[in-house]
Order: sequence, then C-alpha cells, then structure tokens
Amino acid sequence: MKTTLAERLKSARKEKSLSQKALGEIVGVSQAAIQKIEVGKARETTKLTELARALEVRPEWLSSGEGDMRQTEPSNIRETRLKAGVWEDMEHDQDEYVEIPLLNVSLAAGDGSCELEESSEFGLVFRKYYLKKLGVPESSARVVRVIGQSMEPTLHDGDVVGVNMQETTIRDGKTYAICQADLLRVKTLIATPSTVIIRSINRDEYPDEVMDREDFHKNVKVIGKVFWSSHSW
Repeated sequence: MKTTLAERLKSARKEKSLSQKALGEIVGVSQAAIQKIEVGKARETTKLTELARALEVRPEWLSSGEGDMRQTEPSNIRETRLKAGVWEDMEHDQDEYVEIPLLNVSLAAGDGSCELEESSEFGLVFRKYYLKKLGVPESSARVVRVIGQSMEPTLHDGDVVGVNMQETTIRDGKTYAICQADLLRVKTLIATPSTVIIRSINRDEYPDEVMDREDFHKNVKVIGKVFWSSHSW
C-alpha cells in the first residue's frame, strides 16, 4: 500500500526520536512547517534533501515512497565489485573489458539542481566489443540503479541499467535516466509539440507526468538513453 509524504516523514522522524521542533531546527525550518507536512497540508517541500539527510533515509523514498527506506547495496552490483589490485593484474582482460562506474546523485546539491557523482566502489564490467557494437562510447557509458516499482514488470527495484550519456535527445518511447529535483529516475519519455510526458511502465499505480516543454528542460536533466539492463530475481 502506498504511503503519503506526511506518513513517511512522521514515521521516519519518530524512528529517529526527534520532535517536530528538533527536526525543524536541523533543517532550518519552523516546527509549524514540519507539522504542516505531517498533517497533509503541504504535499511537497523544498527541504526534501535536508529532511532525508537528517532522518538518514533515501530522498527518493521520502519523496515518493519508491524503493527502500534506506540505502542498500544491490546484489547484482555487489557481486561485480572489483578490487583495484586484482583488476590491474588482469592485463589481458583490460584490453577486452572496461569497467563502467555507477552513477549517483550527490546529496550535497540540496537546491534542486542535479549534481552527479560516480561511485568509487561499485561498477559493472562490459566487453569493449559489446559497447562498440551498440554504438556506445566507453567514455559515455554509465550504470544507474533502478529504484521502486514504477517500471515493473520490465525493470524491478534493484535492477541496474546501462546508460549512454551521449544520447540525450528524446526519441519517443525510449527509456532514459533523468535527474529531477535531486532524484535519479529511469523513465520512458515522449515528446509532443508542447509537452514532455514522463511515463512509467506500471501506469496503473504511477500515472503519466505531463510537463510543458519549457518546464521540462528547465527542471529535468536527461542523463542518457538506456542501452542495457540487468534483472534481479
């Protein structure tokens, strides 16, 4: 069952044993502002990132309820972790394979802008020939974690997708990694003369988000087009 921002904020705050006043002081707002969110009078907040950081929860979860409450390490990334020393010793394989880093959104942004960072600990290994066959430059390839159930049944929570950061022009019906209000999302994009539709595959629970083209390009950054995906079982 989906929860509201009010319910998620209240639950996370109580779990941290913080009063509304104490939480407000941490993020720089009044107790009344926190109360307004928790009673449902405010359905969004510009302090989402600060609240998530103070409560030690993922901003994606706090914002939409998608994915895990706290950061977890997906098994399909964990199993492909490489120790630098081992990788450097694989001289022959280095000519055939390339490690593609995991892309995250830096929580240091905090102002709604999209600041991306590459994980220094996780990555997936691809054959160079495979990337070349798909027309994906090694320098433009990144992997992104799928969060939540909005793209089911095609993509599941914890799956990983490969993204070509060189392809940012919207091609109708294709799937892209986008950054929106400090959230890294994987969505299908459809462009019309006046709007851009952000579409989930699980449309019964996650209806289309329709934005004016100007608002979309102002508030949403297209990271790149998805060219590959894994699937967790």
